[in-house]
Formats: sequence, structure tokens, C-alpha cells
Amino acid sequence: MIKFDVDWSDPSLWLTGLVLLILLVVQIYLILWKNVLLPRKKRFRLALNLLLWLLLTAFVLQPTWQKTSPSTSALIAGSEVPAGLVQRVKDSLRIQEDFTALTFKGDFETVTLVGQDFPAELPGGLSQSVLRWIPYFPPNQLRAIQWKGVVRKGELQRVTGSIQSSEPQVLKIRFGNKTLDSLMLRKGDNSFTLQFPAFSRGRTQAELVMNGKTLDTIRFFTRPAEPRRYQLILDNPDFESKTLAEWLGKNGHSVQMTTLLSRAISRNLKINQGGKPDIFITDPANATHPLVRRAVSEGKAVLFINLTNPEADSRAINQALGSTWRVRKTANAETVPIGNGLTALPYVFVPVINQRTVESYPVAVQKTAGKVGVSLISETFPLKLSGDSVAYDQLWQAILGPLQPLGKNNVSIEAPLFRPIQGMIQVNNGSGTTAGIRLESDTVRLTYSSINPLSAEARYRFSRTGWQAVQDSLEVYVEDDQRWRSVAQRVLLSTYLLAHSNEQTNNFKSQKLAGQRTDTKLPDWAWLLLFITSLTALWVEPKFS
Repeated sequence: MIKFDVDWSDPSLWLTGLVLLILLVVQIYLILWKNVLLPRKKRFRLALNLLLWLLLTAFVLQPTWQKTSPSTSALIAGSEVPAGLVQRVKDSLRIQEDFTALTFKGDFETVTLVGQDFPAELPGGLSQSVLRWIPYFPPNQLRAIQWKGVVRKGELQRVTGSIQSSEPQVLKIRFGNKTLDSLMLRKGDNSFTLQFPAFSRGRTQAELVMNGKTLDTIRFFTRPAEPRRYQLILDNPDFESKTLAEWLGKNGHSVQMTTLLSRAISRNLKINQGGKPDIFITDPANATHPLVRRAVSEGKAVLFINLTNPEADSRAINQALGSTWRVRKTANAETVPIGNGLTALPYVFVPVINQRTVESYPVAVQKTAGKVGVSLISETFPLKLSGDSVAYDQLWQAILGPLQPLGKNNVSIEAPLFRPIQGMIQVNNGSGTTAGIRLESDTVRLTYSSINPLSAEARYRFSRTGWQAVQDSLEVYVEDDQRWRSVAQRVLLSTYLLAHSNEQTNNFKSQKLAGQRTDTKLPDWAWLLLFITSLTALWVEPKFS
């Protein structure tokens, strides 16, 4: 379809059109009525003049038309990609040309990268092409992995990632000879999550092991725990609550256990002196207790344990605290197993707004004026009695984590960090006045959020591997990209492709996809050639009259 590249609202265009119309009338008048020529000569001269007039009109209107560009695509395969996969991708995408990183040559509009084992300079040489990427990872090799680079003692460290397993096998996190967490991988693609409480201080490392073979080492820095203040309000303290109080005290928290002997008399037991409690732990019978109701109204957290009849207990909690707990019975048995030798009441929480379920456990937290948590677990102290302190720590860290008040100066660093790749460091609930943080020997400027003035982030590319200082009291481990080759290459390539895509969008580049329809118009040299040809014909024609 032909279009005209002009602005029809421009008055000068209409004035030019009027001049061209007058010129056409004058040409026809002079040729047909003023010249004494044979009819055949008149028609020929009129045709030449009309041709010149049409060229002038077309030059003013600048016609354009759509053209389909030819397909110019190529495929570049990484050194780890099997030849069979390369051929299947070519056939699927109908690509004619394929190369390796060493044999690639030419200029292509669209380049498809298969795999990620490419020289660092290759993506930079494709800046003028539209890039597509198809990742490939051999079996039993990590595709992606992520964990917290900095945690507090007692906080749950979470390791997530993906891997293609060639067979059903066990993946585990191991510290020395002790397994911190494990799961069974199925044959094929797997996404995994392993978690355990950070139990050490300072530099910490654990091994990621699959089927007895160490895949690599997970390194992170453990900060001291931020002490919290707990108050347990119970009618009859049992072994469950005493074990929990002792565990909290050994982890540096202050604990006040209040036993209600009668309506007006109570007995207090304190472990580690502290101020006003942050978190209350009680049972449903004390949902109407003044301390519990005041805690929720002040925005603090309350956890209910030792439930016996979840339906009646949830109604009592809702009536006292304004929550919206609903439960549904799942079995007729008295209790159901939930793993690690533990049992829970045979109920599940019905999802409602502002409710968060604790992963892997029948525990949930609702956000009202404060935080209200409910646990359906029968007893947890058997883990302590069996000597599995790691599982006990992991259980209670998971339960109490969502109830914790926001700490001060929380530093979040996504690991792994690689030397040639820019990493991000986040600071939450800071002072809001700190301009920068110290990394290695540099001071990096913090960029504060426009929504939350106490939240900021900094981006930094580390120049050395190994443990690096962050501020005065923290450290972060920078990985060697060769040790984590597959993961590092994936991160590097995906980072470049994102930047490449953004650059093309921001600069409005005119690269054309294979088979794309584009607007085309006559180039200037063609107009010049047409005018010279037309004027030459008009000049030569009278010579032969």
C-alpha cells in the first residue's frame, strides 16, 4: 500500500499544490493550442511534460510503500551444547546458518544464542543484532542458585535453585558430617528449596551435596542475633512451654513466663532481663487476657499454641482479637503426622485475606492491628528429647520468623556474588541519613526508595574474590566465576541481554526482525536520476521535430 509522507495540515503544501495545478494547465494550453505541430508530435510532447509534472508532484508528496525484509538469522551454539540439540533448534526456528563462538562471522539481524558457554567478548560484538537466548545445561549441573549472603544468628538460611537430575537422587545441605536439610530430586527438571537456621557466628560455609558428590560450597556471613523480648502466659506450664522458654533464653532472648494461679494471682519466671515484651505466646483460653488484647491493639505479636479444639478455639480468638480464623477438618484421627516424628491436629487453615501460612508447617499468621499466629502442632519438645536440636531450631525459627518486629539496619545481600558481575546490597529500616556504605576500600552511594525513606540499595562490582568487608562489622564472600562456571555464565549472559534489550528500546533502534514489514521510499539519488532523464528527454525532443 502506497502512503504519502507529508503533513496535510501544512499551508505551504496546499500552496505548492496550487502552483503545480497552474503549471499543469499552462503546459496543456501551450502544447495543444499555441504550438503548430502534427497530432502525433503534440501527443508525444504532452506525454513528456505530463511525466515531468508527475515527477514534481511525486517529489512533493514523497510516496512510501511497505517492503518485507528478507530473513537474516543465525544461530551460535555454546561449546557445551550437543550437535543434536543445535539441529533441532535450527529446524524448529527455521534458521539456515549456525556457528560456534570461534567460527561466527557475518552481520545478521537476528542471532539466537543456544547455551551459555561463550567468550566474554562475543555478546558485545552483537550489539547491532536482535538477540534471543535458549539456555542449556548438562544433566546434574546447577542451572541457578541463590541464598542470603548475610543472615542473623537463628535466622532461617534459605537456598533455592534449579537443576536437571539424570535420575532420582538426594540433594542435601551438609555442615561437616551433619545434614542440615535434604530433599529427593526426581528425574528431569527440579526446582529446590533447602533451609536451616544459621547457628554459627561470622564466616560460615556449608556444602551442597548430591548423591554423595559435592556440587559446591555455600558461604555466608552470620551476624549476632537481635535480642527479642518474649512473654509466655499460661494457666498450667507444661514441658512444651518450659522447653521453649529455655530455648529462647539460650538464644539470647529475654523471657518472662507468667503462670495464672487465680484470677488475681500470677507467678512470673524471668530468663534474661529485658523490657516490655515484643511477642506473646499463650493458649486460646487466654485470648481475652488484658495483656494479650493490649498487645494486639498496640501492634505487637501473639502466638497461640496448645490448641485442643481448633474450631472452638478459632472462634474464641476471633471474638477476642478481631481476627478471621477459619479451619477445616481433614481427617477423623486424633492427630496426623507432619514429619520428623511430630504430629498436628487434623485440620487446615481456610485461606483468608491478610493470612500467611508458614512453609512446611501447620502454622499461620494473620495481620490485624498486630500479628496473630496460630499453631496446630501438638508438641515440639520430642525433637529436643531425641537430640535433634537442628530440627527444633529450624521449626521454631520458621514459626517465630513471621512474628518478629522489624529490626534496625537490616542488610540484605543476594548470593552468590561474582567478581565481574554487579551485585546489589539492600539496607532496610536504616537511619535514612547515611549517604553511603563502605565496600572493600570504596564508599558506595546509597540510593533511597522514593516510597520508603528508610529503605535503600547500592550496586557494586567487586574487584577481588574471597571474603570482602562491608562496613565495619560485616563481610560478604565474592565467588570465583570459574568455580561456579555454569551459574556465573548464566547470570552474566542474562544481565547483558537485559541491558541490550533496554538499550535497544531506549534508543529506538531501527533493527528489523526477520520477515518484518518496513516502510520504504525512493532514495535521493533515484529522484535526481529521474529528473535528469525527464529534462533531457524534453530538451532532445524538439531537435527531432
